[in-house]
Amino acid sequence: EILAVPKEFLLNRYYNEIFPPDLASYFHKSIIKAIQENRLNVIEYNLQVYGKKKFYEARIMPVGLSLDNKQTVIVIARDITKSKKIENRLKHIATHDSLTKLPNRYMFQKSLTEVLLKIKEDKTMGALFFLDIDRFKEINDNLGHDIGDSLLIKCTKRLRKVLCQTSILARFGGDEFVILVENISSKNNVEYIATKIMNQFSEPFKIDKYLLDITISMGISIIDKNSKDTTQLIKYTDIAMYHAKSLGRNNYQFFTKELEQKAYEKFMLEVNIKNAIVKNEFSILYQPQVRLKDNKIVGLEALLRWKNSEFGIVPPNKFISIAEKCGFIESITNWVINRVCQQMEEWDSNGYEAIRVAINLSRKEIGKSDMVQRILDIVKKYNIEYNRIEFEVTESGLLRNELIAFKNIRKLRSLGFILSIDDFGTGYSSLSNLKDLLFDKLKIDKSFIKDMFVDSGDQAIIKATIALAKSMSLKVIAEGVETQKQLDFLFEHGCDEIQGYLYSHPIKAKLISKQFLSKL
Repeated sequence: EILAVPKEFLLNRYYNEIFPPDLASYFHKSIIKAIQENRLNVIEYNLQVYGKKKFYEARIMPVGLSLDNKQTVIVIARDITKSKKIENRLKHIATHDSLTKLPNRYMFQKSLTEVLLKIKEDKTMGALFFLDIDRFKEINDNLGHDIGDSLLIKCTKRLRKVLCQTSILARFGGDEFVILVENISSKNNVEYIATKIMNQFSEPFKIDKYLLDITISMGISIIDKNSKDTTQLIKYTDIAMYHAKSLGRNNYQFFTKELEQKAYEKFMLEVNIKNAIVKNEFSILYQPQVRLKDNKIVGLEALLRWKNSEFGIVPPNKFISIAEKCGFIESITNWVINRVCQQMEEWDSNGYEAIRVAINLSRKEIGKSDMVQRILDIVKKYNIEYNRIEFEVTESGLLRNELIAFKNIRKLRSLGFILSIDDFGTGYSSLSNLKDLLFDKLKIDKSFIKDMFVDSGDQAIIKATIALAKSMSLKVIAEGVETQKQLDFLFEHGCDEIQGYLYSHPIKAKLISKQFLSKL
């Protein structure tokens, strides 16, 4: 029954007459092993029975010498096809992604280890590609996970089109794919493959009723005899991928040692920033804001600075994004508001005239549902009037968690806080946001001020921005003013306030009170 032959066919026959040559040889070696070790030997094998592959287990037990002094063994075989199929299915589940049916992270790392050894032995080259679908989270959040899943399946199909049979494509998790290619002849060869991969995303994806324009960011590492372990290779390629994202997405980048150094610095900054408050490494400088009609200082902008023991002075445009990424921005925001209110209370108690202070809110903070309450809890402790605190929000900040951000802005303004749009003209918000959200002030970005007498387009933008703000009853402040000529132009065209090096660099609170504040 097991072999699908009459039992008479088996009687008085040697196993090499029953089984195919390879299997007969395997049986022979297994029997010899059982006899030599004088113990049970269990083996597995498969046969084609009625055109189907069947799996069997054979238990080979030596039982001593026969009457004619020959070694005797008993072999008991059983059909294990069902259990083997279950076992193979479980192995497949453990090593493959259930959605795309591609090898998963575990399986890929195993394959990469084998290929790495082969490349070192053969002294050949290979390449590792790490792909990430740009803005995939937005698709999931806005269109649903079913659409996201369908996109992943379609991406898998397109990627398979450009790969040869020996290449390995795997889903690494989420919206990340990895590709391993062997027998690479040169870097040009790798770039050719990278271009083919990128081109697979040049056409939109039709999913349900949606036509989605999808791009990818891709990191690449060359594999050669000097490549180390798989973990490091994957890490390097991942670093290159994130570098591609930082350059605006929809491109590929090769890993370099410089990228590794930057990644290390970024990691260490993440580690250090979490201790910056405890170590008292943060400080606040203040830059005066001057009203042009009477040349009077009417406000200050609070500017956060970080002097780290390892990296020295770290610029805000570097550490704010790191704080947002590692979830520390809330603690920093709370610290800044607390310290500013503390300073305002100190000025008040020392008899200085009341002055408005502007505080920047990060784009991630403005979209948090508990932000307004946290602000109120801090400000109330110091008995500071709400209309003396101004919150600056960037245009890009309005696009993150839009509904919550808009709700927060309206709530803050209804309470009496002053709201301004920072860096106006550099973001993507619609003009209706100015009207709908009832901002108080619009800040012209310093990039337009810097070259206003070199680029006539900047002058046109400045004049149009001031006119737009005036039509909506918004005050206008320009930042980055460094020359009298710039000030004169802004005053002539109706700008209300300015700040910049023409009046003062950002300075410490003690110098502010000494140089710019008057006592009552």
